[in-house]
Amino acid sequence: MVNAGAGEPREADTAEAIFRAEDELLSLGCRVGVTPFALVLHDPSLPLIYDVNGLRDVRGRPTLEQLRRACDVPGSSVGRHLRLVARAPETVRHLDALLLPLGFSRQVCLAMALEGSTPSPPIPHGLELLLVDPDDDALLRAVAAGQDLVRREEPWYGVEVSRQMDELALRQMRLGGAEFLAAVTARGAVVGSLLLRCSGGVAFIADVGTVPRERRRGVASALVAAAAAVGRDRGCATVGLTARRDGNPRRIYGDLGFVAVGESVDWLRAGPLPLG
Repeated sequence: MVNAGAGEPREADTAEAIFRAEDELLSLGCRVGVTPFALVLHDPSLPLIYDVNGLRDVRGRPTLEQLRRACDVPGSSVGRHLRLVARAPETVRHLDALLLPLGFSRQVCLAMALEGSTPSPPIPHGLELLLVDPDDDALLRAVAAGQDLVRREEPWYGVEVSRQMDELALRQMRLGGAEFLAAVTARGAVVGSLLLRCSGGVAFIADVGTVPRERRRGVASALVAAAAAVGRDRGCATVGLTARRDGNPRRIYGDLGFVAVGESVDWLRAGPLPLG
């Protein structure tokens, strides 16, 4: 584990629980393979979503050929991107040396856990926070519309990519009990949302987003605080999320009482892994 704090065993355990919760959420409905060195996710129905097409929790020092074989799922077509994720420091160093010369980009993500009391920032005027009923098709469509507005600012955005991400979230709801928490106007428009899954004592928060016109009003803070309250009310000992180390959301979460307890590294490139 790459520790972000003092490296205490408790922090490492908490980080592992948060990263494992993320792995489990992404694995729902995928073809999942387990090798001696990685968890392999493949989803031919969502080929544009790299979160569910790649290697997670890579360990040890696999060779380029071993990585290529793990990614080469029989009968599959190559997705638009290939992603590998590792947390063990020795593996991170090994994969840096192996993958960066091949054109992979690299980013560091933090596991962040809520410490102390549940935060209670104000809900922005004119908004209501709702746990979305999975049978409420109208509100689910409004959530999807709001999330699409958020995604349009990302360099990887495409209409079909956004549609596949909506399908992934719906599957996570139906198969894994995840729930949307949405910030809704009086007219029924969704201006912000997140996905919450409570499982195995961990309340894991994902896909936090606010539409551009509603930012800097505290929408994301209110949503994350409400999700934390739901998780703790349901008896989850850990409330956690992951965030880019260099991203603005990290500061928002820090202001709410979330602290970094561990790191993982992502490597991403377009197309298949080249031959060694």
